[in-house]
Amino acid sequence: MKLLKISFFACLFLFALNLSAQRPGGGPGLLPNLDSMRVKLSLSAEQEQKIKTIVSNYRPKLKEARDSNTEQTARREAMAPLLQSMQEEIRVVLNDEQKAKLDAMKANRPKRRKK
Repeated sequence: MKLLKISFFACLFLFALNLSAQRPGGGPGLLPNLDSMRVKLSLSAEQEQKIKTIVSNYRPKLKEARDSNTEQTARREAMAPLLQSMQEEIRVVLNDEQKAKLDAMKANRPKRRKK
């Protein structure tokens, strides 16, 4: 159960990082995940903007939690409550049908092996 929660938060964190637009200094942004959510969940423009705002609000907090902990376990523990809060805020933006689709997407995600 603990591994499942950690995996969930890790995936959510990666999702949050992938919502960023093109980074200064070049290289394409990692918006395909947001594009995928937009298509799979049928997000409205308003919902998409709200999700971008939520992620933008959490990005500095997550970066601080990540950068202030050198040990991987400590990083996960510091980031877990932030990721949980962010996920809860994102779910508020979604309707019931979209929440069910998001849950199904998470359930179908391949599980990562522990290294």
